[in-house]
Amino acid sequence: MPYNVSLEPIPDGPRADTYQMNAAQQAFQSIDDGGTLQGLFVLESSPELSAIPSCNSYRGYCIAKERGQFREAVRLCQSALDAEPHNPVHYLNLGRVFLHAGDKSKAIATFWKGISRAPGAEQGVTVAAPSQGHAREHALILDELRRLGIRKRVPFSSLRRNHPLNRIAGKLLATFGVR
Repeated sequence: MPYNVSLEPIPDGPRADTYQMNAAQQAFQSIDDGGTLQGLFVLESSPELSAIPSCNSYRGYCIAKERGQFREAVRLCQSALDAEPHNPVHYLNLGRVFLHAGDKSKAIATFWKGISRAPGAEQGVTVAAPSQGHAREHALILDELRRLGIRKRVPFSSLRRNHPLNRIAGKLLATFGVR
């Protein structure tokens, strides 16, 4: 019989599903607040939670941060993303995994993809007003992007960002206040 965080047996029957969902929600909140070790413990203590894509996504992030097992973490987040491609929390966690793995460019691309793949984004809905169900996840993605430093578009998109022409043109445009 699985145990909860306080090492009391988890109830059986119909109350078990409610208890597990509450435990998962508390684990998600704990992880988003920085308590990845506690969240990982809760997510791994109940095997039934591994059938839920969001649990796998958060578990992947925790595994990357706490254990440094990046391949397993990417696999878990990617499987969650395959199951629910419009859920921004999967992009958030996969981007966090890439950050911990040291791949900042993949992390930024994943965060932007999470914002652009939100329900309604294809109809031109702005990021400032995401759907009510995913507002928290969008805010977390934007916080990660702000922490990394959101960059302006390059003057010449066909060239790499660090190309001398982009660097010089960017500095000139910033000097004249055009950007």
